[in-house]
Amino acid sequence: MKNYHKISQYLNSFINYERKVFFNYKKNLKLQRVKKLLDELNISFDSLKVIHIAGTKGKGSTATFCASILASSGFKVGLYTSPHIFDFRERIAILKKNKKSITKTLISKKDVVRIVNNFKPTIEKLRFTQEFGKVTFFEVYTAIAFRYFLEKNVDFVVLETGLGGRLDATNIVKSPLISIITHIDYDHMDKLGNRLSQIAYEKAGIIKKKSLVVSSYQRKSALKVIVKKAKKEKTQLFLYKKDFFCKNIKFYKNFSCFDFQFNELKLKNLKISLLGAQQIENAALALAAIYLLKEKKIINKEINYRGGLLFSNIEGRFEIVKKNPLIILDVAHNPTAFAALANNLKLYFPRKKIILIFAVSKDKDIKNMLNKLFCVDKYIFTTFSNPRSVLPQDIKTVSKIKDAILTKDIKDAFKLAIKCYKKNHLILISGSLFLVSDAKNFLRKCKYLN
Repeated sequence: MKNYHKISQYLNSFINYERKVFFNYKKNLKLQRVKKLLDELNISFDSLKVIHIAGTKGKGSTATFCASILASSGFKVGLYTSPHIFDFRERIAILKKNKKSITKTLISKKDVVRIVNNFKPTIEKLRFTQEFGKVTFFEVYTAIAFRYFLEKNVDFVVLETGLGGRLDATNIVKSPLISIITHIDYDHMDKLGNRLSQIAYEKAGIIKKKSLVVSSYQRKSALKVIVKKAKKEKTQLFLYKKDFFCKNIKFYKNFSCFDFQFNELKLKNLKISLLGAQQIENAALALAAIYLLKEKKIINKEINYRGGLLFSNIEGRFEIVKKNPLIILDVAHNPTAFAALANNLKLYFPRKKIILIFAVSKDKDIKNMLNKLFCVDKYIFTTFSNPRSVLPQDIKTVSKIKDAILTKDIKDAFKLAIKCYKKNHLILISGSLFLVSDAKNFLRKCKYLN
C-alpha cells in the first residue's frame, strides 16, 4: 500500500467500536489481545514515560494541558488522544518548544504508510484469532502511536483512554508515572454500568501499584471507588479542592485567570485561552500532575507552568469559530457536559438567544441533555455521518419538543440557522463530536471559519 488513502481504507477495515452503538464491552475489549498484538509487533513500550488519563469529561483538555506544560518546559512530548475531528493523524502528535510558543506536529502521512506497511503481515495473522477475537481499529492505532513515539524518542507520553479505562487498549501500560482521573459522570451506561460506582470502577482501572493519582472533585459514590482502588494499589491519591486548589477565578472575553496552590507551589494570575469554567479544573489537574512529577524528582528541569497553560488549545471545546454571525461549536455529548455548556453560555453570552443545531448518538440521554439548555429560540435537529446518529424525528419524539425543525444533514441545518439568525442570536452546534466534525468540514469548505 503506497499511499495514505489506501492505508486509511485498510485501517478502516478493522472493527471500530467508535462507530457501533451497542456491543458487549467486557467481552469485546481484551487487554490480552492488545498485549499479544504489541508483543508480536515487537513494541517494547515499557520504556515510555507515561501520564495516563481517564474520566467521563475533560480528558482531552487535561491531556493537552499536561503535554503543553511539559513541552513548554523543554521536553519532547508524545500526545495520544481520541477521537479525531478531520483526520485520524490528529490522535498522534508530538509537542515541542520553539522560540515563541509550542509546535504541535501530527504524525506524517508518510510515517503512517511506512508503519502500517511494516505492521500488516503481523496484524493480518492476528486479525481473526479464535483465542482473543478481532483486533480493533483503536488497538491498531494505539500500536501505531507507541511505535511512533518510541521511534521519535520522546521524553514523555500523555495517553488519553478511549472507552472506560480498565479494559481500554491504553491500559496495557503497567507502570505510568502518574494517573489522572477527570470528572466522572453518567455516560456509556450500557457498557460501563448504570451506577456511578460501576462507571468509576472502570475509570479507576488505570490506577497502578505504588504510583501517583490525581483526581478531579468527584461525587461520593465515585470517590469511594477511587479511594478504595488507590488504597488497594498502595498508591498516593491527591484530590482537587482537598490537596490542591484554584482561587480568584476570573473570566474574560478571550481567556480565564486563576491562582493555583499545591503545597509550597503558589502560582498567581495564570491564564488559559480555553474558554469555560470546567477548563479551570482540567488545568488544575494538569498542574497538580506535573508538580508531583517535579516534587518526586522524576522531572529535574524547571517547569514553565504559565507558558504551558497559555499555549494550550484544543478544537471543539466551547470554540467560537466565527463572531459575525456568532457560531459556537461544542463536543458536549452527555447531560453533565450540557450543564457545563449551559453555564458557559450564561457566563459569556447572557443576553443571547440560541439557535441550536443538535444531533446525537443512539446511546445518549437526549431529553436530559436538551433540558440543561436555556434561552433556546430555535431547535434544529439533524444527523451526522456516523451510523450511531439518531434520526431527527426520533430526537423530536424523545425530547417532546414539538416545534423543533428537522433537517437531513449539517448543510441544511446550517442554511436554516442562517435564515433565522438575528443580532441577538448565537448559533450553537452541539450534541456529538461527530456533529462538530461534520460542521467543521462544512464550514471550512464554505469559508465560514475565522
